[in-house]
Amino acid sequence: MNTTKVHNWRFETGEPEQVEKSIIYPDGVREGAPRGWYCWVYPENDAEYEEWMAENCPTADVIHRFNSGDPMYTTYITDQSEALLFALRFNVKP
Repeated sequence: MNTTKVHNWRFETGEPEQVEKSIIYPDGVREGAPRGWYCWVYPENDAEYEEWMAENCPTADVIHRFNSGDPMYTTYITDQSEALLFALRFNVKP
């Protein structure tokens, strides 16, 4: 696969977060992001990335977006084996 850059690779537990009390969070608790792995992907070849993801991470949520005019994919993976395969393929570290 051509050069693919992965940014912001992280795991979210899905647990609520303690935040400062405010008008928005009067009880000081913010709902956490859904459990799973998240990242932004900047592939050199969009079609190649989409095909690889469809074949190897079929349950992942992959959305093509423009980040300030810069094409990228937001990627959300819930399956642990798919996340491992993704991390190995694109050499990402926690």
